[in-house]
Amino acid sequence: MSTGEEHEGPGGAGFKDIFDLTFSTYVTPTVVRVIYILVIVFGALWWVALVIASLFQNPGAVLAALILGGIAFVIGVLMWRVFLELVMVIFSIKDNTERMAEGSGGAANQE
Repeated sequence: MSTGEEHEGPGGAGFKDIFDLTFSTYVTPTVVRVIYILVIVFGALWWVALVIASLFQNPGAVLAALILGGIAFVIGVLMWRVFLELVMVIFSIKDNTERMAEGSGGAANQE
């Protein structure tokens, strides 16, 4: 199976890794980074669209869009960040469990 270094590499997941039927490399760490970037970009675009749409309303709507939209943006990005970190924790647990099994001569060495 995979070591911790294989899915932490700087190159990220290649196209061949997506169709790797042995699952010897992981694409999730790379996908998590892409998803987080997309969350930030689309969240910012949503906020800008909200502010622009509020320009056609009264001045109070613009202020509310700036303040409440900003709060919603930060909370949304924070929620996604926590979720994506939980996904990455699963991989960290897997790596640590493999290291513990290798250190104790456990079942991981018999693969």
